[in-house]
Amino acid sequence: MPVPTSRAFAVLLAALAACQSTTPVPPPPYFARPVVEIGRSAITRDGKPLGTLLSLRIEDPTAPVRFYRVVDPRGAWVGHITEQGRFTKRVPFADEEQDLGLWPMQKGIARLFDLDGSVDLKELPAAVPATYRKNS
Repeated sequence: MPVPTSRAFAVLLAALAACQSTTPVPPPPYFARPVVEIGRSAITRDGKPLGTLLSLRIEDPTAPVRFYRVVDPRGAWVGHITEQGRFTKRVPFADEEQDLGLWPMQKGIARLFDLDGSVDLKELPAAVPATYRKNS
């Protein structure tokens, strides 16, 4: 039996490489997914700043998941809001957030800050990741 030359060997390797599947393998269910900020609003009451409302999206391959995070002026999480309007308040040293129920946006945010009534929201420019910024 003749020994294959390097050219024949290269053709054989190319043929084997072409047989490989190029279908992407879906990530496992608990695989980390990127979270993208898609908007932000300043939260105020009577002209005093209370914090920031961040509109976020989890880049899930099956379907993106949108949610909101409320942070205080120092950037500490106050709570979260689902796209359906369910509010949860972050509780220090607790494993779970406290469920506050379903509320309209401004009233639910006021409840996160333990206030009666509602708050004012003013849209701000969204943060842009450094990879999307144009270099000067």
